[in-house]
Amino acid sequence: MIELDEKYVFHIPLYRYVDGKLVRIEIDEILNDLIILFHQNGFDSLYMAKIKSYYKARLYDEILLTIFSSAKSPVAIFEEWFRINNDLLGQEAFAYEIGDRMIIFEFE
Repeated sequence: MIELDEKYVFHIPLYRYVDGKLVRIEIDEILNDLIILFHQNGFDSLYMAKIKSYYKARLYDEILLTIFSSAKSPVAIFEEWFRINNDLLGQEAFAYEIGDRMIIFEFE
C-alpha cells in the first residue's frame, strides 16, 4: 500500500483582468511546461479540474491542479513557474492549498 499524506492544490487562472474585462490566457504551452517540471522533479501523478471561481466580483474559469505527495513539496516549483510566467498570466496574486490551508501571495 502507498500512502501520500499531503495534498497540494495549485490555482491556475485561465483569464486575466485587463481594462475592466476578463481576457482569456493562451495557457497550453506554459501549463505543459509546469507539468513537465513537476514530472522532472518526481511528481509523476496529478489531476486537473476546470472550475468556476469568483474573486473581486469577477466570475471566471480556472484550473485546479492537484498533487498528492509524502516525500517532498512541489510548492517551490509552482511559485517559481508562476513568477516567471506572470507577464503572460497577468495576475495580481497567486494561490495554492496545502491540506486544509489556502496560501495567497499578492504581487506588489
